[in-house]
Amino acid sequence: MSLQSVAHAATVPDEQLVVKNPLTDDRYTGINLADENFSVNSLSMLEAFTGTGTTRDSKVLTKVQCTSIGEPGCEKDKFFQYNALLGMCDSVLTTDCVVNVQAKDSAGKSYTGKFVENFPGKTAYTYSGDAKIGLPTGSSSFIVEFADLPHAGGNQYLVVVFLHGKRGFGEATFTLEEFKAAIYAVSQVPGSFSMPGPEMDIRPDHILGGRATRAGGFNQNQLLERRSACVKTSSQACALPWPLNLENTFELTMKLSQPVSGWLHGRMFDAESAITKAADGDQLLSIKGRPVVVPGIQAWFKKESYPTPLQKLYGLMSQTQVDAGGLGWPSISGINNGPDGLPYSILKENFGYDDGGFREVSAWIDAVGDKATFAPTVWAFRSIQSQQFSSCMKGTDSLSGIVTTNATMYIGNPPTFNQADQTLDYKVMAPHYLPDGSEFKGSYDLLIKSDVARCIYKFSSAPISASVSIISSDGTAQVATTVVGERDGWLTLSAKGFTFSAPTLRVKLSQKADPAPVKADPAPVKADPAPVAAPKPAAKKSTISCVKGKTVKKVTAVKPTCPTGYKKR
Repeated sequence: MSLQSVAHAATVPDEQLVVKNPLTDDRYTGINLADENFSVNSLSMLEAFTGTGTTRDSKVLTKVQCTSIGEPGCEKDKFFQYNALLGMCDSVLTTDCVVNVQAKDSAGKSYTGKFVENFPGKTAYTYSGDAKIGLPTGSSSFIVEFADLPHAGGNQYLVVVFLHGKRGFGEATFTLEEFKAAIYAVSQVPGSFSMPGPEMDIRPDHILGGRATRAGGFNQNQLLERRSACVKTSSQACALPWPLNLENTFELTMKLSQPVSGWLHGRMFDAESAITKAADGDQLLSIKGRPVVVPGIQAWFKKESYPTPLQKLYGLMSQTQVDAGGLGWPSISGINNGPDGLPYSILKENFGYDDGGFREVSAWIDAVGDKATFAPTVWAFRSIQSQQFSSCMKGTDSLSGIVTTNATMYIGNPPTFNQADQTLDYKVMAPHYLPDGSEFKGSYDLLIKSDVARCIYKFSSAPISASVSIISSDGTAQVATTVVGERDGWLTLSAKGFTFSAPTLRVKLSQKADPAPVKADPAPVKADPAPVAAPKPAAKKSTISCVKGKTVKKVTAVKPTCPTGYKKR
């Protein structure tokens, strides 16, 4: 099958695992499935495009890097996309920045990170923002120091927070599309390193809605190892990652001109969130939690001899689709592209947290034998682009929920509401075994605003009860430790200790029917008195005249009659 799993010395932490070149000069498809890849060697850049059309799936015709909108090549009528790294807030950078970085040790003692420096600092692609049109300044990631929270490589921590956004043809303002953040334990290593940058070669598969960059982090001597273990590089230094202490809690507070709303998903235990408003109206968003261990996979397969799981998957795709979400990798002899204009080999690193990504990762896990290649520590989160439950997400400045797990892959949406079973279902996936052969145990935490949960289920304000079940891919139920609670307007559900490969986490919410309102005892009613016949009205009398010869008598009575011998006149 031409499988080349990456060998790794036991003394080197998994955070520093390096991708090797393929073994031969054939064309390969590889995988580097590590969740933190989304932030490794990320950069700030503002790009202006023209295309074959105006929709996001139009092919790219031209691309220009901008330091501001309106300069030559960056005219206002073009299509724009930005990646914006957020720096530490200061007297100059007052919005779209990080207010502070805090941590808490296992004993509960709190610490505030001391700003050390921007890393890598200003580059050829950093740019000036304009809050009036929703464009954040593209700054730099940065390093803080926790003197009393050392790790194996020192006491410095790299903070990476960045936004993605776009402005379409003819639009006046930018739209925030994605929000991501991660924290790394690092040490700085001097040397000569390449830095990330935009991909200026326009490939046949490039579209307006895509993002293409040249990955940095390479040693200048790239003969044996094209890529270094750096999570961020400057031209003269490498931020080398180390394991995070799983007992420490880290917290980021960010000041944002465009509020983050909806849902977040990420990698941490016991996540919590708080949102307030700054004096100038900006959103202050705080996220905290403990790091988790996330299994990863690295391998290469020759394109001409995929193992069966990948043959079944990629046999239904075009080569352009197969190469999507990957980093171009030259041959050992230095050939960058094949005769089809596509990269000679491809290293797949960016998988969508959707049904397609789920199927692809499942095939790769089967192809490598259901065992992780490495398992680094991760503290990260990102926003979810989903309209699910939109009618229940009240307000634009509030989060509705946070989903966190240590699974290698999961569906990056809010849990799906199963109408038939009345459950919130969530799918996760990971290799069954860790690199040392031990069984990997999963964790899952769901925080959902109580009012959102009540809206989804059409519940009243009465207390909610809940249960969490784990259904294996073969339909059998697993036993796991579960915790359910409701506090400060949030419903918290947690499951830990379940196994993989692809279980479904099922949350059942219920609520007793509101009891009928208790009526107050009525005032005692007095018995009616015995009925008394109403008095009959007095009969009306009348008078008649009675005569006998010349004698006349008047008779007055109720029914007057004349005396004997007399006649009524």
